[in-house]
Amino acid sequence: MKLPNLVIAGVVKAGTTSVYSYLSLHPDICCSTIKETCYFSYYRYGQWDSWYKNCDDPFKQYQSYFSHYENQKYLMEASPGYFEGGMKVAQTIKNTLGDNVKIIIILREPISRLVSFFKYKKSMLELNKELDFAEYLRQCEALPPQERVKKDNDIYWGIEGGFYANYLEDWFNVFGESVYIAFLDDLKNNPQLFLSKICTWLEIDYTVFESQKFTIENKSLNYKNKYLQELALLINIKAEKFWRANAGIKKALRSIYHTFNSMPYQEEISEETRNYLQSLYQPYNQKLAEQLLARNYTNLPQWLLF
Repeated sequence: MKLPNLVIAGVVKAGTTSVYSYLSLHPDICCSTIKETCYFSYYRYGQWDSWYKNCDDPFKQYQSYFSHYENQKYLMEASPGYFEGGMKVAQTIKNTLGDNVKIIIILREPISRLVSFFKYKKSMLELNKELDFAEYLRQCEALPPQERVKKDNDIYWGIEGGFYANYLEDWFNVFGESVYIAFLDDLKNNPQLFLSKICTWLEIDYTVFESQKFTIENKSLNYKNKYLQELALLINIKAEKFWRANAGIKKALRSIYHTFNSMPYQEEISEETRNYLQSLYQPYNQKLAEQLLARNYTNLPQWLLF
């Protein structure tokens, strides 16, 4: 059974679903039947993800997500939660998948990522719809560090999720030149150019995407009716394999659903809160910039220029 040799390993709410969906259109890339297989998350949390809880053999279950492989150059999965598993997850991926596996990590300005994470957790019904952003930050910081790292408390990982410098060096140390760092800023500005650079790195034809129209995937939207949202989430999870194989059907149904049960979030971040977060993330961003410059990443986004 073939195992993946291309993994989108991070980060959460940085465009990984969109990039996974776009790359899955390439004839040289076969994607897993579900996006977030989360197999290696066990080595971050010490417990199996829901996909594996009732399995006698989790590894065999993991293999099953790639059983449709037809000799494409790359077999891909995307579990952005891997990134913060650091050295333990990175080394286990390499030990399991082999020396030729390539890793893509997409980074996003940490404050905007935090806000998106907050909205996403609301849309997933994991946070109260009426919870204020400032109060959410207080709840995150009130939880002891030894509790925040637990899988059951993932909703309070919003702030730490932007401390990229704490984890990036581990991935470089394990995978070296087989790590590709991308930025959501570039994906938003020019999706074709963004994808062409990844294709060049993967040594596959990038002209596949020249005439492609791109839409945002996994965008966090507020809901009007909680019970309809609950039903929609259940259907989305239960039928993910079908949606991945029939993206056009999903897109059409999602558009219809959004017209009658979605609305934009009206989240306001006070200047005081933004200033606090900027000061909080500044040393981590500066260290991240130094790490990337040391690896010859010179075209950095504005939030990493000091």
